[in-house]
Amino acid sequence: MTLTHKPVGPGSHVFLVDGSSFVFRAYFQSIRQDAKYNYRSDRLPTGAVRLFCTKLLQFVREGAAGAKPTHLAIIFDKSEKSFRKDIYPDYKAHRTEPPEDLVPQFPLMRAAVRAFGLTPIEQDMYEADDLIATYAAQARKKGADVLIVSADKDLMQLVGPGVIMYDPASGTAGAKGSREERLITEAEVVDYFGVPPNKVVDVQALAGDSTDNVPGAKGIGVKTAAQLIHEYGDLDTLLEKAPGIKQPKRREALTDPEAVKLIRLSKQLVELVRDAPLETKLEDLGLHQPDAKKLIAFLQAMEFTTITRRVGELYGVDVHEVEPDPDFVGAAGWRARNGEVSDAPRPAPTRTAEPEAAKAAAAFAPSTLAAARKAAALASKIDRSTYETVLSPARLDEWIADAFAAGVVALDTETTSLDPMSCELVGVSLALEPGRACYIPLQHREAGDGDLFGGAELVAGQMPLETALDRLKPLFEDDATLKVAHNMKYDLLVLARYGVTVAPIEDTMLISYALDAGRNNHGLDELAQKHLGHQNLTFGEVAGTGRNFKGFARVPLDRATEYAAEDADVALRLWRALKPRLAAEQKTAVYETLERPMVETLARMERRGITIDRHMLSRLSGEFAQDMARLEAEIFDLAGEAFNLGSPKQLGDILFGKMGLPGAKKTATGAWSTSASVLEDLASEGNDFSRRILDWRQLSKLKSTYADALPGFVNKETGRVHTCYSLASTTTGRLSSSEPNLQNIPVRNEAGRKIRKAFVASPGHVLISADYSQIELRLLAHIADIPQLRQAFADDIDIHAMTASEMFGVPVAGMPPEVRRRAKAINFGIIYGISAFGLANQLSIPREEAGAYIKRYFERFPGIRDYMDATKKIVREKMCVTTIFGRALHFPRMASANPSDRAFYERAAINAPIQGAAADIIRRAMTRMDAALAEAGLAAQMLLQVHDELVFEAPRAQAEETIAVARRVMEQAPLPAVDLSVPLKVDARAAHDWDEAH
Repeated sequence: MTLTHKPVGPGSHVFLVDGSSFVFRAYFQSIRQDAKYNYRSDRLPTGAVRLFCTKLLQFVREGAAGAKPTHLAIIFDKSEKSFRKDIYPDYKAHRTEPPEDLVPQFPLMRAAVRAFGLTPIEQDMYEADDLIATYAAQARKKGADVLIVSADKDLMQLVGPGVIMYDPASGTAGAKGSREERLITEAEVVDYFGVPPNKVVDVQALAGDSTDNVPGAKGIGVKTAAQLIHEYGDLDTLLEKAPGIKQPKRREALTDPEAVKLIRLSKQLVELVRDAPLETKLEDLGLHQPDAKKLIAFLQAMEFTTITRRVGELYGVDVHEVEPDPDFVGAAGWRARNGEVSDAPRPAPTRTAEPEAAKAAAAFAPSTLAAARKAAALASKIDRSTYETVLSPARLDEWIADAFAAGVVALDTETTSLDPMSCELVGVSLALEPGRACYIPLQHREAGDGDLFGGAELVAGQMPLETALDRLKPLFEDDATLKVAHNMKYDLLVLARYGVTVAPIEDTMLISYALDAGRNNHGLDELAQKHLGHQNLTFGEVAGTGRNFKGFARVPLDRATEYAAEDADVALRLWRALKPRLAAEQKTAVYETLERPMVETLARMERRGITIDRHMLSRLSGEFAQDMARLEAEIFDLAGEAFNLGSPKQLGDILFGKMGLPGAKKTATGAWSTSASVLEDLASEGNDFSRRILDWRQLSKLKSTYADALPGFVNKETGRVHTCYSLASTTTGRLSSSEPNLQNIPVRNEAGRKIRKAFVASPGHVLISADYSQIELRLLAHIADIPQLRQAFADDIDIHAMTASEMFGVPVAGMPPEVRRRAKAINFGIIYGISAFGLANQLSIPREEAGAYIKRYFERFPGIRDYMDATKKIVREKMCVTTIFGRALHFPRMASANPSDRAFYERAAINAPIQGAAADIIRRAMTRMDAALAEAGLAAQMLLQVHDELVFEAPRAQAEETIAVARRVMEQAPLPAVDLSVPLKVDARAAHDWDEAH
């Protein structure tokens, strides 16, 4: 719909889009989506442009708020230079610089507007808001209705008869984590500012605006300003009668000559110009049909497949007959229209209609930006004395308003314990830019009598918890404001218990993990030291340790502010320093598809929890105790004396001193080693004493860790057990769990399965276990490209029988179980780099025979040996290997001078891409599962993840439907990123308890 001259009058609908604001909103929405949509194939950021084009197409085709535009203007700020700078040089002086990967998209936005046949409206000396105000005034004078597309509070002064604002929010009304679109009428303005639109300027002049550096009146916020304007009518009357105000501070703020001068200056800064000399006339904003081919050519060059296809369908154009616009096509490595990648350079552009966009694309260098951010992070020192303790609702409102304006806020919660499902919220910290952070204490208590978390009086001056959360909730749930935290899952869980949802999010712990898994730990203190050169205050320094522990609720407010605000400040700095590395090191997809979505997924799972049968666990504890007593008597009989089975020293003396068994090893302390591997080696050689010790140890662990301990993990509020999943705890991407640890319950022996029986479904429900079948072997077949294995999986035949037949020449039909067992041990052992010694122990055969098996295996499947050799070479050279989904797994200790260390890490590197890919696949399944179940209309919920298994709870009547959805999502999880050459298979069953379902 190109612009053309078209009269404006009654019945006209003039749409005025605040392009500058829209750009930022599109950007922050784009970074929450699948990373593959946010970059062109040459890594030029285009995610915001894509969403901008999508919304622009909606405006020109469908309109908004129940109206279709007859006239449309996309209005931008041309530069920071405006007449306001002339009257107040510090105006907007504190604005933070835009995100690095948004900068090259600014000129592309304007190019997109032109591609739609529209003219980007921008003028020297005037801001976009002034042009919007002028167009709105002219349109109303001619009797037209005006829709201002923006959520900017500064434009609310324009709302009135025939003029409303439209906030498109996320564009996905009702979506999880999004805010629905809304209209801003006079009622909404009154709700926001406390005054009608014609009084907004007076309120803003008094309250000022820290984001734009508008000074206002000292100590007066929006609510106080609204009260004053209500009482006195307008700003001039207020200033005239200010000497009679009773409150001394307020009177001084409104009567001091210099203060009054700043207030009147502030009014000049916030009041919009309604008669700017427009370079493009209102009548020239009329809409007609666009040049569809020109639009498609631009969208093709941007690689926007979906919207390109939609435009072609809408306007009846075959997109395959339209070449990408050469002005916006890169020089090399570009993805052609048929989806193939060519390494040959493309012809140079034949024209330069948009030189700014071309220049921005060419200049974008993620590695340069990342280096610059790193240098800036190290240069900006942290000063805890600058942090603010926020005690009043009015001051909190100002911080929140500034956070809305900034579009990014870092947060952290302080609590009474590390259990997010039972702790109490003590306070919340915010950071808006490096060095600008605050702490909002909510439930700090006086030192003295009472328990650690209650009993004592609340410290005076704090806001009531409900008051603060009522104000913070809209900010934390605002779809256009990005929330940054370190280990965000904890904060999500804590705030969810208070009815607050946090979205959209960024997690600096996971950004670090996506970049440096295996290189270092990812705790906030360690990363602050590593990337910022700063030593954080430790929790123990402020809350005490050991006998001196007092808990954070008893920490004085000034000290609590230093600690809590520092955490938010550091998280924000780390985000600024580390985020650019994702693009520079091509790890954006890993973070945005495998890491960040897991935060909300796991938080939901942890909140759900699972039911346990306490009576069954009590019975098991008694059974285990009896079995341990029996084993203990047998062990003492074999030893010829009683001793402390829990003492490694006494056991070592019995094994290697008294009994003189072979395989003795000394620990660093000089004592005999009685580790599990030592005992297993002895047991594999037929030593019954060692076997009984191992059995006793396992029963002891099951009794203490599960049978006795699990009832203590039942949450008093929910009656369920809520495990905690750790995302950044392994090199390969596998999850771990704690409090309680559900990953280590043995499933290959009867005792471990009895523990699983104690995990049960709630009444009327069943538990469903969905488990990937032989996923690592399937991935080995794909990654190492083993034809025999790929064919076997494709034909769904017994892989272990097939291997035995290939190796030993034994027909599959009637194969002895022992032969298949040996093939199975080799299949799984090869993945973990098993040695002849290890296989010999596992199969209880001579080492020479085990070595012959391994040799024959590699002869039958040479691709596996090739894969292993190639992986060793890669890890030696790069100290890193990569999964098929792009996850980097670092092995820095490959540089060790110790040959045995290097050999160990080589073996680990062989398995890492396989185990890592399996972890990536189940993550992809998990992040899609809740939506798939909801879309199918099922009430089932995903409760647990254990290695390659997902556990669900579903109404009994929906069991089969749930299994079908779970199986489909899990088997299709690699798509579309990776199309495996072998099919994935998921075994799933429903039953009352976990063991029976598995």
